[in-house]
Amino acid sequence: MVWMAERLRFSQFPDGQNARTKLFGLGSAGCNMVEPASYPKVAISTSSADLDRSGAERRILLGQDRLVGAYHTDRSVLKQMPSIVGHEVMDLFNNTDLAFLMCGLGGISGSLGTKVFSTLAQSKGTLEIVLAATPFSAESTRRREFARRILDELLETSTICVEFGNDQLSTLAPNVPLSKAFSLMNSIMLRPVMELCATASKLDIDPLGRVIGDSSYGRFGLGMARGDERVERVVNEALSSPWFDYDLTETEAGIVIYSSSDPWDKEMESILNSLDSHLPGCRMISGSYSDPALGDRIRLSLVLCRSL
Repeated sequence: MVWMAERLRFSQFPDGQNARTKLFGLGSAGCNMVEPASYPKVAISTSSADLDRSGAERRILLGQDRLVGAYHTDRSVLKQMPSIVGHEVMDLFNNTDLAFLMCGLGGISGSLGTKVFSTLAQSKGTLEIVLAATPFSAESTRRREFARRILDELLETSTICVEFGNDQLSTLAPNVPLSKAFSLMNSIMLRPVMELCATASKLDIDPLGRVIGDSSYGRFGLGMARGDERVERVVNEALSSPWFDYDLTETEAGIVIYSSSDPWDKEMESILNSLDSHLPGCRMISGSYSDPALGDRIRLSLVLCRSL
């Protein structure tokens, strides 16, 4: 791990020590989100119908009463009492360095389940990243208020919670029918998972947690560009994400991942220098990897974090 002022670099899988990752789909939306992923995954729901259509290697049916009871159990007690949720559930985090908890907030399974499993991951020493879709403004007031309450709780307790507001999706794809909007959102939410799985080693887990620190509220941006000025364009496109709807100078921490068919250290350095000018004082951990499918394009993925 090499320090560069306020910068860290991922260590690129030395000696095969790639991070052991696992995806957890919580609730109906979460089960759908993890379905296309090729990484080890677990589907968790209070509905057997959600699990019946899941191709996850592990499928866990939790009774709603059991889930509600675990949610209302004091966090410090829950960490010490696997009997509350069962040893089978606790064992899901064995041999897992990095857990991605994917959900849609607003329903019982996704909302309460994500809060409970975030706590359980921490009790097992697993760094957990929550990726949560929040309801459209046209959805019921009750659902939106419940989602907001759970999001606030996750920001207090999780290592990092990356929010993907459904409303902002319409600015990216204004003419996409609602039936396809959720599939598009799922593919966007899987992108930071794919990037971290491609770059993070076991040695990076602690530094990643330190860079995030108390900046638990994350948002995501993605840029693609080609041509002579592609560094400037890819940075501007990534920072123009509709989910970056706040003053970017408030950003405290960032996960920066650059990919191309042939990653170039000088190009990575140019990207970081450009980001420094937009994100003053931001701690960064960065990495790069080769993706031959990009051809002459480059891709930049950003998870930018702040505290609330």
